[in-house]
Amino acid sequence: MLAYVFSHRPAQGVEPERYEAVLREFHGRLAAEPPRGFISSLTYRIGDGYADWYLLADSAALDALNDAAVSGSRTTPHNLAARMAEDGVGKLLFLAAGEPNDAAPCEIRFAKPRGMAYGDLYAGLQPATAVKGVGLWRRMMVLGPPPEFCLTAPAPVELPAVMRPEALTRIPI
Repeated sequence: MLAYVFSHRPAQGVEPERYEAVLREFHGRLAAEPPRGFISSLTYRIGDGYADWYLLADSAALDALNDAAVSGSRTTPHNLAARMAEDGVGKLLFLAAGEPNDAAPCEIRFAKPRGMAYGDLYAGLQPATAVKGVGLWRRMMVLGPPPEFCLTAPAPVELPAVMRPEALTRIPI
C-alpha cells in the first residue's frame, strides 16, 4: 500500500472554513468516482497547514489519481483548492509495517539514525507497530522532503531523541 501525501496551507486572506469546505468537496467527489487503484483519501489539519493523504493500491494508481484529480466532477473543486493554496509539496510513502488508520490523531515524523540498518530500525519499532491502529510509513526513493519516516498512531509514541522525532496532532476535516 502507498500513500501520496500532499502538504499545503491556505494562501493569505483565504478563510480556513472555506478552504476546508472546498477540500471536503474535492475528496467527496474523488470517493464517489474513484480512479483505478484508489483506496481512500482524507485531509488532516496539522498546525496551521493541511496534509491530504491518498491511499493507493500501488504505484500504477498514481497515474490514475493524477488524471482523475483534474477531470470530471473533480475539476472545479480541484482548481478552486489549487488557487486557494500555497506552499504545496508532496511525497510518496509506502506502508512498511502496521496498518493504515484514518482516525489516528498522532503523526510522528522522524529520521533513521545514521548508521542504523533498516532491519534494526523495524525491529526496534516492532512493539509500537504491533499495536492496533499504528502504521509505519517510509518515504520512497527520496520522493519528497525529509524526514524519511512517519508513524501514525492512535496515541503518542515516544521515540529515541537520536531519531529527531516531531510529534504532531492531525485532525481530520
